[in-house]
Amino acid sequence: MSIRFVFVAASVVLAFQSAAQGDDPQRRRGSKIIDDSTRSIYGPNTSRYYYEDDFFLNRNTLHTIDTASWNFHQFSYVQRNSNSYQDLGNIGTAIRSIYTPVPEFIGASSGFNAYDLYWDSETIRYYDTKSPYSNMKVILGGKGRSVTRVNFSRNITPRWNFGFNFRSLLIDKQIQRSGKGDRNVRSTYIDLYSAFHTKDSTYSLFLNYRRNYHQADEYGGVLTGDDFLYRDFFLVNAQRRLSEAESNDTRYNLHVFHQFKLAPAFQLYHKGDFYKSKNKFNDSKPGNSFYDFIVVDSALTRDQTEFKSFRNEAGVKGNLGKLFFNGYAAVRNYDMDYKYFYEDNFYLDTSDDELYIGGRMALQLDSLIEVKGWAEWMMDDRYLAQGAIRTKWFEAYAKRSVSTPTFLQQAYRGSHDVWLNTFVNMEATEIGGNLIYKTKNISVLPGVRFSTFKNYIFFKQNVADSGQRVLPLQSSGYQTLVSPELNFSITLFNHINFTTQAIYTHVIENSENAIQVPDVFVNNQVSYSNIWFKGNLDFQVGVDVHWKSAYYAPAYDPVIQQFYVQQDFSAPSFPLLDIFLNAKIKHARIFVKYNNILKMFSDYAAIPTPFYPGIKNIVDFGFDWSFYD
Repeated sequence: MSIRFVFVAASVVLAFQSAAQGDDPQRRRGSKIIDDSTRSIYGPNTSRYYYEDDFFLNRNTLHTIDTASWNFHQFSYVQRNSNSYQDLGNIGTAIRSIYTPVPEFIGASSGFNAYDLYWDSETIRYYDTKSPYSNMKVILGGKGRSVTRVNFSRNITPRWNFGFNFRSLLIDKQIQRSGKGDRNVRSTYIDLYSAFHTKDSTYSLFLNYRRNYHQADEYGGVLTGDDFLYRDFFLVNAQRRLSEAESNDTRYNLHVFHQFKLAPAFQLYHKGDFYKSKNKFNDSKPGNSFYDFIVVDSALTRDQTEFKSFRNEAGVKGNLGKLFFNGYAAVRNYDMDYKYFYEDNFYLDTSDDELYIGGRMALQLDSLIEVKGWAEWMMDDRYLAQGAIRTKWFEAYAKRSVSTPTFLQQAYRGSHDVWLNTFVNMEATEIGGNLIYKTKNISVLPGVRFSTFKNYIFFKQNVADSGQRVLPLQSSGYQTLVSPELNFSITLFNHINFTTQAIYTHVIENSENAIQVPDVFVNNQVSYSNIWFKGNLDFQVGVDVHWKSAYYAPAYDPVIQQFYVQQDFSAPSFPLLDIFLNAKIKHARIFVKYNNILKMFSDYAAIPTPFYPGIKNIVDFGFDWSFYD
């Protein structure tokens, strides 16, 4: 898969549209329409997009393409999520949420989730374009950290749209890099999508195919010794613990949604999803002290699992006045295949069917008040229920789920790990909300989040003398946390902007020390923004600061691609300070960012995950350019 494929696909689509429109030369000039002042009439307002969820909820919503320069520099997955994720110090590496979420998926799953974010963050946008729309985004990060994204969409007819997205992560090693192109991460994502509506909108069809191949060099962290000092993590000649290990995460999904409108306010629909994931861990030279346990082979490591599922959902939906309603039933078949595990000895079926019933509702009382909810039940003790309310003055939500333990948590056999458990379903509850005070120049949102877990399943460093370093455990008690939060922003003199987010977390109960979070978490930004040269230059310049208190951040086991609880290594409270410049010139945006400027004056930097140093002081540059004809 390469950029060449992207442009070949675009050429095919252009040729197909020309054939669909016929050979009329006057018609083929449609993409070059200009007004009386010879200015192109196409732009962000003529190429808008919507999500399948917008259509599903019967909302006639068209979103405008984001062309603002504001925070364009925040391109990494950690920064795009307000620093609330923990990775291995480099783009595209294994990643997890710092704050444990309530599971929204309650059925069977593989349990290999270290690369979920690189899959889940890609949400298909369906476009309504008056002319062909394309966008290219290129990030040239310091020390060989490159990100490329290409988007293309066009309407073949006024009611039939086609498009694709391509993303490439080519991220060089930051430890023991031999030269340009010595990769830490290689990732290629592509999706193809199409939406069709009949002339009277009686029938609508959405179809998409997604694929992601994610390969990560696993170096096991920096090699340490008895006299090792904290600053040694950032030495140029820091040594790796693994030299020939790598993880592979490959995923596919084929999705179809179509509906038939029986009446203006009543529809029948069907959703189908075929999903497949394959996880591998390979090491051609496993003969070192990193591996604490041998199960299959001490000379060669070739671990693999494969998970497949096929879900069909059918239901009804519609509107009663301002109330949207939906009810459905679903059947999901799954199959888990272990390379070395003997499924005949497993007390659970690795292949089975799941039944679901559920429903959704949304009530828009007026422009100031919205209430929505979703519930799903698996015809036993497993279920998901969540609801939210948003008004001009406050917003609140509640989530509750009882979910299935993953296959990885229940059973595994690989080259260096083996276990078989009888875990029960996990329970999780979260309630939160905040007040809203907004004026033209000030925004204040004080809030609080309350979370509790029962039968919580986690991976933990094994202190017993059993040989295996990391094992899954199920807590015998509760984990209860409360997190007050403040989001505040103010604009001074129309151009100076100050924003802050501060979270304090108090752990009320934490059986087995199963959840580790920082006590204090802070994001700050100070920036100056303006528009110069008669609207032709829109820019923002400023400073980002992120800081969290020291805590026992979960460590990472690359063999099973899992973060695990430990209490030997405290991640230090090192502040991250970046300076940036974002600018927009017509249809193009650019940014320049200097990462971690404090590293210039210190031997230290951040260590997001034990033994994995973060990015040093380096410069990133990026741009994107949109074309509307």
